[in-house]
Amino acid sequence: MKLKIKDIADIQIGYQFRKKIEPVTDGTHALVQMRDFNDHNNLNYSELSRVKLAELPDKYLVNQNDVLFLSRGHSNFAFPITDPLESTIAASYFFILKVRSDKVLPEYLAWYINQSPAQGYLHNIARRGTHMPLIPKSIFENLKVYVPDIETQNKILKLNSLIENEKNLLNSIQEKRTLLIRSLCLKAAKGL
Repeated sequence: MKLKIKDIADIQIGYQFRKKIEPVTDGTHALVQMRDFNDHNNLNYSELSRVKLAELPDKYLVNQNDVLFLSRGHSNFAFPITDPLESTIAASYFFILKVRSDKVLPEYLAWYINQSPAQGYLHNIARRGTHMPLIPKSIFENLKVYVPDIETQNKILKLNSLIENEKNLLNSIQEKRTLLIRSLCLKAAKGL
């Protein structure tokens, strides 16, 4: 089955600050920004800045099982919120996807958006601004997603997790091998 994102989830643009973001330690809300993601597009929950806001509509709150999509910049990606969050908002360059279909797992939706066919589509439709490409919400919501049954989605996610673990292990082995070879070369250079 193939569904458009707008048929799977409600899409809300993140909170638009009227002034420069001023982090405060005793803020009322945690704020997800681009800088809170590492090189592997994983969110560092413990480092979120806090901001002080007056009343805020619930539509801006980011909750467990939502998906964040970075709509601006050269690297657009989706990230599933798997941990419980309290009073957390996302900056305006994120779309907050609130999955409303019981046919799609949030993690699967994020995974699919991050795959080559979807990324190619998004790259082709990104509006090139003065310095930063932008994916318009009106076009993003029409992205078509292949939706297999829940069991298949879970299998895909498990397989993807195994691939990521293997990649991390291989990177670790490569780093250790490089250190070992450099160490042996230095010993050889010193005549040891």
